[in-house]
Amino acid sequence: MMENRVFISEIAGKMAVSKDGQLLGPIEDVVIDTSSGLVRYLILGATTKVSDTVDDMGRAIIPIKKMHLDQEYVIVTPLDP
Repeated sequence: MMENRVFISEIAGKMAVSKDGQLLGPIEDVVIDTSSGLVRYLILGATTKVSDTVDDMGRAIIPIKKMHLDQEYVIVTPLDP
């Protein structure tokens, strides 16, 4: 029942990197869709310009479907223009 699951505590503070290894910034928060209960976005304390979509604090908003985890990093795939 708990297969294919990730706890927020496992990704909060992890460094996000691009597929080519560029450091993007730490995972600072997540956005949960309250109607479905699903996590929809990661919020990065971006060190580089990652996305044109930012929150009111200037942090990058990344769709959850654009990332995957390895043991050390959160890998962010290229965003569509």
